[in-house]
Amino acid sequence: MTCNTEWMEIQENLYPGQLPQDRLDLVTRVFRAKLQDLKDQIFNKRIFGPVAAHVFVVEFQKGGLPHIHLLLILEQGHKIISADQYDKFITAELPDKEDYPLLYELVVKHMMHGPCGNYCTTSPCMKDG
Repeated sequence: MTCNTEWMEIQENLYPGQLPQDRLDLVTRVFRAKLQDLKDQIFNKRIFGPVAAHVFVVEFQKGGLPHIHLLLILEQGHKIISADQYDKFITAELPDKEDYPLLYELVVKHMMHGPCGNYCTTSPCMKDG
């Protein structure tokens, strides 16, 4: 999970003229709240099934935004072992633009970026080459 400076909780609490990078305290607090919610969904609501063990680390990207790497080990009988089971939780498809216009717009806005490398050297991922 990576912090998104477009999250409503961040945008609504910026003062006029401020950018998210001016309020790292706010960015970090919102990220922590979202992380707590994610952990509640995984461990208490068991959205993937019962968790036998887990470990995670919070890191800060080059731009300063926090993100986590999370490893989950599910209890026996709940492990995801087939492609069909993975497909239940993970997808790399865009939602149908006609049937789900808002969802399509959100995925394109928040989860995709344009070409990088020699195609677009100004992309955020191309900082310092």
